[in-house]
Amino acid sequence: MAEFLGSMLDATRADINAAYRSKQVGGRREVDVHRGALRLTDEALAELRGHIERLATRFGDRDASGVWTRVVVAVVDLQDRPPLNTATPESERSS
Repeated sequence: MAEFLGSMLDATRADINAAYRSKQVGGRREVDVHRGALRLTDEALAELRGHIERLATRFGDRDASGVWTRVVVAVVDLQDRPPLNTATPESERSS
């Protein structure tokens, strides 16, 4: 899995570099990179994944006209999630 993810990140890096090289010589390429950290409950994580899937389905028409655009979304927990049977303390729910 680590090799696969490394390859995916290398390919994404190559896509971004190619886009910026094209822009430097007057090409028109759009590049947006966003990185942030969100505090998500299991329910919020499931909802976010659902939104991402709906967006991919909505915009994923291979027969549509337009410019091929690479979209990479990574949703990665930065820490271990509590076991499913553990209640979240009230003080953490309101944070």
